[in-house]
Amino acid sequence: MQNFTEDAAKKVLEIIKEHFQNGIRDDFIDTNKVRKIYSTNYSGENVSRDFVIEIIRANGIEDGGRFYFISDDNAENIRRLLNEILSTHSIAYYTKIHERHSKFFSALRIFSPDVLKKILQTVGGHFYFDEFCLAKRTTRLDYMIAKIFMAAENSLSLDDLQEKLPYVPPEKILAVLSETKKYLSTSAGKFIPVSKIQFDTDEINDAKRQISFHIEKDGCALPEDYSLDSNFALNPELAEKTLRNIICEKFFAEDFTRRGKKLFKKTVDGRKKSSGIVERIREFIADKNEVAVKDIFALDETLNDIPSVVFYAAYETMIRVDKNFFVKDELINFDVDEIDNALKIFVKGKIISLRAVTSFTGFPSVAGYSWNLFLLESFLRKFSRQYFFHNPAPNSANVGAIYPKSMKFEDYLDVQAAVVVQEKIPLEKSAVENFLIDKGYRARRIGKVNERIIARAQKMIDERR
Repeated sequence: MQNFTEDAAKKVLEIIKEHFQNGIRDDFIDTNKVRKIYSTNYSGENVSRDFVIEIIRANGIEDGGRFYFISDDNAENIRRLLNEILSTHSIAYYTKIHERHSKFFSALRIFSPDVLKKILQTVGGHFYFDEFCLAKRTTRLDYMIAKIFMAAENSLSLDDLQEKLPYVPPEKILAVLSETKKYLSTSAGKFIPVSKIQFDTDEINDAKRQISFHIEKDGCALPEDYSLDSNFALNPELAEKTLRNIICEKFFAEDFTRRGKKLFKKTVDGRKKSSGIVERIREFIADKNEVAVKDIFALDETLNDIPSVVFYAAYETMIRVDKNFFVKDELINFDVDEIDNALKIFVKGKIISLRAVTSFTGFPSVAGYSWNLFLLESFLRKFSRQYFFHNPAPNSANVGAIYPKSMKFEDYLDVQAAVVVQEKIPLEKSAVENFLIDKGYRARRIGKVNERIIARAQKMIDERR
């Protein structure tokens, strides 16, 4: 009887695989079809519906009310395909396996990823989960994506990642990129790891000093009060707003509170945390008509809670008359309108460098002092009615730009881009860099800054066409 039952089971399986390649149900209609075929093929032999149902349920792969059967040869072909996939890609989602090899599975009458999943799980040899299978149990999609970014020189698009992970659906890749704080989207729609962001900490520290100074003077600091141009240039793929937010969180949050675009000093026990740096400068010069620049730097070291803010405050509270000295505002009497008129000869409605003012013959005299670029810079910073002076930070190199107040710029990077366009400098790195440094718009060479200036200059040219 046992031999008859095993033989009958084998015959039933052969009938199902041949006549029900698209699956079989364990209902009255399909099981009776099996019985009729069995009776026809094996004259004089019969099997019951219960026996057919038992065979179907014991050997079939159920999905959506149907049971699917696969031959040993086809199972081996599927096993070989899966081995090939996982030996190269480590992780494979059933939907992508089915999609990428649709002709192969269609020939085997496997029309559903869910059916494929259950068939694959019978193949064995790997690690199977609800949506995917792995070559090694420890494989993780987020680790694989991180490894791809580590090997890449630039940012990557979703298509780039999809090419490296062909058996992972794009929505699964996007989920990893968006659910962690390890990646940022770029202005070109690509992605970059936070770990690959470059920071110019010198500029950031300088920005902190500028922020502190403006908070002391105005109560808060706005984005235009401090420069992050070098950091923007080092990370050209990131939107400036995105990078500004990162810098605020990473470098400014300890000392400043952010409300919208404004930065305020952090409070302690409800009281304003303030160094009173401007007031201390005023106290320092209260009994002095003249202060040496070297003493300003010495005071900077004394008030090291906010390094170098002293130098910014000095320009706010005094006038720099030459390379070595500041004096009290009250000691200088500028004829503002006549000085502005004298500057017209040099500016001529354009952007010029501070160093472009090569003669002071037409300037009205300043009692007790001789004209020089340091005195002119102080005049432009505080008194001019017609012109702006702009530079990255106070310096002793006479670096900076003068331009009419009718011109409006987002930041000093825009000023540099505008003067490059104005003077029709070829938009080539060395030409732009040499021009800006030689003419006194910049003091140092930063490759990424040049790239950003060139990009902005090109945009300005395109917008004018």
